[in-house]
Amino acid sequence: MSIADIRPALRTFLLADSAVAAAVGGTRIYPVVLPQGQVLPSVVFARISGLGDHHMQGASGLTRPRMQIDAWARTADEASTLADLVKFRLDGDRSPMGAGAAQVQVQGVFFDSERDDYDSESKLFRVSRDYFIWWEER
Repeated sequence: MSIADIRPALRTFLLADSAVAAAVGGTRIYPVVLPQGQVLPSVVFARISGLGDHHMQGASGLTRPRMQIDAWARTADEASTLADLVKFRLDGDRSPMGAGAAQVQVQGVFFDSERDDYDSESKLFRVSRDYFIWWEER
């Protein structure tokens, strides 16, 4: 039995939102790192940590990763606007993510924290927000 993966489902879920998709040109959502020379604005997501859930009978089948979602742009305002679009799509959501065999059942998405950053080497702005996503991994 294979265990589902929230990461491709998260990307599909974000791109299904017309405002997010329009802001990132319909494709610019990447796992872990922003590709060098990438068109902006773009979104990068990474699993920062994960925590399983247990009850008296053992594993419950629920997991709660902390997902960091970064909005990258050439201006602070543009990065903030994109980060807000992502937050409006995710925070409080309880619907399935992904499609077909890659679909996962989400019990809840919860905004946790945020940070603003500027990368002086690339001259790019970033708004980084963390979300907990409770989902059924089996």
